[in-house]
Amino acid sequence: MRFLATLVTFLAVPAWGAPTGLNVMPTADLVPLRQLSLGLQNANTELRGSESMFHEPRPSPQLELGLPWNLEGGLDLVPADGPEDYRPQLNLKWRVLSEGYRWPAVAVGASQVGPEVAPNYFLVLSRTLNYQQVQYQKFRAHHRNIKLRGIRAHAGILYSGYAWRAMVGTDIEVSDHFVIYADWLSGGSNALSLGGAIVIDREDSIVVAAQRGNNEDRVSGLLLQYTHTFAW
Repeated sequence: MRFLATLVTFLAVPAWGAPTGLNVMPTADLVPLRQLSLGLQNANTELRGSESMFHEPRPSPQLELGLPWNLEGGLDLVPADGPEDYRPQLNLKWRVLSEGYRWPAVAVGASQVGPEVAPNYFLVLSRTLNYQQVQYQKFRAHHRNIKLRGIRAHAGILYSGYAWRAMVGTDIEVSDHFVIYADWLSGGSNALSLGGAIVIDREDSIVVAAQRGNNEDRVSGLLLQYTHTFAW
């Protein structure tokens, strides 16, 4: 695990600090109650030039905690003006409605809450397409990584402080050790991403995804995140 953490420090690249979700969008998922998820990303997603991720890795530690009343809270340390300048950013998500046989899960929240930055506010719906099959597997839930959730679709809106953005995504559980992740956030400065989560065991996973900026015609970034989850 020490090797993996070191690898992420030098090669990782996230979308941004955010609540639990896919590559560039939050979902209606929550870290389960009495569980703590620790992640390490890199805030620099550039692949080319002297300021690329290879020349200026910017590790960004992230923490998400499962809280009572269908809440999740988080704290990210995000690079600011320079490589050594970090600022805290908070996030909070509330699942208003849990998923049922005939309706999706619904969550609202705020992310990127911190000094000198405009917070994001979002509303997102998540629907399991093979819901009945996943329900039959519930007895295995305490043996499975929280990223293993079946085949799902997600949609929502995000207010970034100056504009509304549409967001859509999907995650597809291929096996007990691999999940496809794909999502898109509208807006010229945002991106489409495609990749997946490599599930190592119940507690550990790595997310890898290629990113294509909406205003670019090439792959413009690489996302890599290592996550470890604690339960008590």
